[in-house]
Amino acid sequence: MLWEDQLASYLSHALASLPGPFAKLVFLTSLRDPYTGHYIHEGWASCASSDEVHAMLREAHRIAFESALELSLIATARELRKHFQALGEPDESRVAGLWLELEPYREMIPEGCPAISRKFFTSQLRFGLEVLTHAPHWSHLQEPVSSPLQPLGPQSPHQLAN
Repeated sequence: MLWEDQLASYLSHALASLPGPFAKLVFLTSLRDPYTGHYIHEGWASCASSDEVHAMLREAHRIAFESALELSLIATARELRKHFQALGEPDESRVAGLWLELEPYREMIPEGCPAISRKFFTSQLRFGLEVLTHAPHWSHLQEPVSSPLQPLGPQSPHQLAN
């Protein structure tokens, strides 16, 4: 059971370093061999067998996918924007158009996913890409900024004298 704790710790640290559910999904997808469906991480092979690494990463991928399914359309478009910026691509519209054409996001769907979830995910990603392509300056795509904290209750107009 020690390997499970060590592997879970490695995975937890790796996922915690990523900025959001879409980034986690991209990371986990990158660890899956697209030809065999087997998840591979050479660095973690020292603490567990390849089958154990595969099982843990497969489950983490399923969880990350379910988290991505919960994103709103606006959040999905924002996540796509952040991903394209992380790639260092200056022309977001060109990359979004390429993704619409080649559909690389289909690789992000975990094995055994229900058809309705697959369809929802692909439609949500396509629509998010369409937003980035046709309405990149839409005000809703701007990341929310934090605002000063508001008082919790009504303020008393009276000041206490010292």
